[in-house]
Amino acid sequence: MNLNFDWRVRKMIDHIWGPTGSIILHIVVIFVLLRFFTGTTIERTPEVEVVIMEPDATDLEDFQKEIDKLEELPDVVDPVTPPEVSLMEAPPDVQPSAFASSEPTVDFAALDVQNDIQSPLVMKGLFQGRSAGGRAAALKNYGGQWGQYTEMAVVKALEWLKKKQNPDGSWSPNKTAMTGLALLTYLAHGETTSSEKYGQTVEKAIRYLISQQDAEGRFCKTDDQPGPYAHGIASYAISEAYGLTRIPSLKPVMEKAIQIILNGQQPKGGWNYNYSKGARRDTSVAGWQIQALKSAYIAGAENPGIKEAMEKAVADLKSASDPETGRFRYTDQSGHKTDSITGIGVLCLQLLGHAMDKECRQGLQALVGANCDWDKPYEWPMYAWYYITQAKFHQGGQTWSGWNSKFARVYVKNQNEDGSWTSAGANLSGDNGKEVNLGPVYSTTLAALTLQVYYRFLPTYKPIAVEPVSQVDTNDVVVEIL
Repeated sequence: MNLNFDWRVRKMIDHIWGPTGSIILHIVVIFVLLRFFTGTTIERTPEVEVVIMEPDATDLEDFQKEIDKLEELPDVVDPVTPPEVSLMEAPPDVQPSAFASSEPTVDFAALDVQNDIQSPLVMKGLFQGRSAGGRAAALKNYGGQWGQYTEMAVVKALEWLKKKQNPDGSWSPNKTAMTGLALLTYLAHGETTSSEKYGQTVEKAIRYLISQQDAEGRFCKTDDQPGPYAHGIASYAISEAYGLTRIPSLKPVMEKAIQIILNGQQPKGGWNYNYSKGARRDTSVAGWQIQALKSAYIAGAENPGIKEAMEKAVADLKSASDPETGRFRYTDQSGHKTDSITGIGVLCLQLLGHAMDKECRQGLQALVGANCDWDKPYEWPMYAWYYITQAKFHQGGQTWSGWNSKFARVYVKNQNEDGSWTSAGANLSGDNGKEVNLGPVYSTTLAALTLQVYYRFLPTYKPIAVEPVSQVDTNDVVVEIL
């Protein structure tokens, strides 16, 4: 009896302990694991931002190999041969100012590209699209199906310009203005004095412009019509050159040139031929002065009053806006109102941070019907399309997509076989075709600058830095990989 009872008790205990013991064992194991992990302090390593910097020298040979693989451009027309231009009809070459000193005001020995250039080149804000990677991304984002072809056209233009550079570093005719435009074209592509393929071309251009500046800061005569145009373009180019290279000896050259523009501004904010302060103001002249001021400001020019001058320029541009049509006038209330002049007014307001102002929005609306017809162009077509294209790019959206499909195809198809362009003004009769007389350097640089719109500047509708260049934030951890 007792033995049977003991046997049944043990059997019942074994039956109960089987699942219960297993549960208890698992609970103990889980508890030990929790104690192990929760009792250990895990240290988080600080986050490090790694920025892979590409060397400033652009390997265009590798790029050329890639674009050579592209399919043949559809519907390519026969190349256009540049027309013969009479030297008597061409505008005279712009000479240095009568105030120019016999010796250059800048020590050329200081222009040591090996010692002066900061390396690597950090392109931020407006300029960040000018590296090889930046160009590729911008062409993909904004170029659509035409981006690959426009870039091939730009490279051909750079090669042509390199061959046409004079031994003194200039381009002809109107050497100051043409050299400024050519330099802007190389800088827009991210080419600087340290670029492997075009470094010498860029350096010679910079040296030439420096040699043309007089003691007061003028790049050329200003007592004639081309004067403020040439000075504005050269000042623009030098400002971008300093902004992209940080060569110390370029800063005083830039600031002296900018001071001429500041001194030549009219009380109401405009500019005129020979920087006169009379009643006449000129939207076209103002366009180059404003582009130069904005570029110098971004580069870090320390001229007193530069920011105030840009705001005064905004007031002048708005005064030229016609509230009924939305177009901008060339001069005063009776001045003509073309798409070309309207493009200038709109772009300058966009660059000066007033893209959302009524006058700018009305101007863009007025440009809805703008055309890019090579056979039936505007007067001064390359000049007009240079501004209109940029204005529409900064507007973005469907407006840009529609214009891009028009102008890109037209420009690529009408590039000469040697890489240059002949102004579409050649298709106009009489004085309407006078843009042709400025020569192929003028039309080629403006065409290339127009095709570089995708990466030359960030769209102004994007959040960008508009303050002058400053030191890198010490709170940022940047690893530069060359």
